[in-house]
Amino acid sequence: MTSPNIIAVVPAYNESKTIGTQVISLTPTVSRVIVVDDHSMDGTAETAEDAGAFVLRHTKNAGYDASLNDGFRVAAGMGADIIFTFDADGEHSAADVPRILGPILNGAADIVAGQRPSVRHWGEWIFASYTRIRYGIPDPLCGFKAYRRSLYDAVGFFDSLQSIGTELMLRGIQRGYRLECVPITLHERGDGKSRFYRFNLRGNLRMLRALWRVLWI
Repeated sequence: MTSPNIIAVVPAYNESKTIGTQVISLTPTVSRVIVVDDHSMDGTAETAEDAGAFVLRHTKNAGYDASLNDGFRVAAGMGADIIFTFDADGEHSAADVPRILGPILNGAADIVAGQRPSVRHWGEWIFASYTRIRYGIPDPLCGFKAYRRSLYDAVGFFDSLQSIGTELMLRGIQRGYRLECVPITLHERGDGKSRFYRFNLRGNLRMLRALWRVLWI
């Protein structure tokens, strides 16, 4: 693969303060940035378009997994060879993109999962304990992951379980696709909170429900 078509999928919900900077930071390393605006009310879509992203707009709030599903569908339609997910809130660094893509580009992996320095909340810790034991994945809920297009084609969708962005990775491992975990840097979120999964009791319980679903994959 001498000149791969690499597309970033960035789900966003009310991230107008950070989305423009994130899109601009990604542009030098990718073929296209797709921002999936999950019916934001703050000008996220317009800011992303001004920064150069292709914006897919939801007419109603559909959630994180639906945003990734739609983003991957569009990326596949654009002929992507590699698709990676990236947060809109400023937590991830575009400087880590070459390290995330490297194992796929050099033929060592089909899936690359970013690994944060630590998990922050008890729901994440329980989810990670399960995937560490069963799959050897210490941080399954990190939103910075890369996939070879052939894996997406083989599975046919990104997520059908509302698994907080983990289903395609886990199904890929079960089908024999190779995984590599790569440490990433982590910045404070642009506004100090997650738009999709707020880290309170409700957010932690949502993670546990997602874990329950992936137990049956």
